[in-house]
Amino acid sequence: MPPAARAPKPPAASQVLDWLSQPLAQPGSLYWVTGPEDYLREQVQRKLRREVLDEGFAEFNHQVLRLSPSSKPAALLDALSELPMMTERRLLELQNIQDLNARTADELCKMLQTEALHPGLVVVVVGETPKAKSGLWDYLRSKACVLSCELEAKQRGDFVAYACKQHKLELTSQQQQVVAERTAGSLRLITGAIERLALFAGESRQVSSADLDQMVHDSAEVQTWKLTAAIGQPNLRQAYALLEKLMQHEPAQSLLSYLNSYLLGLVQVYQLKPRFKTAAAIAKEIPRRSEFQIKKSLEELASWNETDLGNAFERLARADYRIKTGSDPLLVMQLLVLQLCSRSGARR
Repeated sequence: MPPAARAPKPPAASQVLDWLSQPLAQPGSLYWVTGPEDYLREQVQRKLRREVLDEGFAEFNHQVLRLSPSSKPAALLDALSELPMMTERRLLELQNIQDLNARTADELCKMLQTEALHPGLVVVVVGETPKAKSGLWDYLRSKACVLSCELEAKQRGDFVAYACKQHKLELTSQQQQVVAERTAGSLRLITGAIERLALFAGESRQVSSADLDQMVHDSAEVQTWKLTAAIGQPNLRQAYALLEKLMQHEPAQSLLSYLNSYLLGLVQVYQLKPRFKTAAAIAKEIPRRSEFQIKKSLEELASWNETDLGNAFERLARADYRIKTGSDPLLVMQLLVLQLCSRSGARR
């Protein structure tokens, strides 16, 4: 494959947002779309499909291969060898690249380097770096346009600004922060909120803080986070108020699942705390947990002890059984919250 005509590799997620905002003047021949943000990855893939493929012939020149450990090199070669039909370019997406076994990954690396491939072929490799050792990953890092779809908590505001620009909505920096907080930084929820606000604003492109308060409420994730924060303090009155609000639109089983995840997070930090002295070091040991989240867990653990944590899981199991056997969900959840807030560690 000829050297990829590519933009500079973006070291930060904010540059992926810049890439999404700009027209793709000359598509490269090789892209690697990686990172845990599914929604951002979808936006990158959608842009490539829109700007690489000719609309009238997209159906004939777009192929998606979902890879697995059993994928055969012959199938990859067939896909890479197919020629564009009635147009200059063809788009091939190789999904779940991390699932390839090492041998097939090495074969794919050789195929991508051959000059026999059609110059109009655009290959999009989607997935994470796998554990299997292969020269493919070094080749992708050096030759592909790497689009890393990962946003840290502090970069969620960048996505709000990007969404505002896309929908021609003018929000103040404070309003953008409110949107990010109330959506818990979820890119899908941010997009939905900005779309609603833009539709409401119309040609004025602006909304008041009162309008924003009316149209963008705390997401269920934010409300459940506030609930666990109230339990962690503990603040029984606030926890009761949040629980009653959540129970109006969230099933009790979902809340039990969230509380279980919350307690598991505390246990993980509790077990790692003796070996790792800083929140940053602990965060590296727990996937998808930020340093900020670890700091909050460490603060809350000051009012929990080992016995409290063990009792909490037992009480969750009892609450689950009572709800499944016909007890009133709200009363069961209120009792559970009372028990969690009345733990022995919090009474010291």
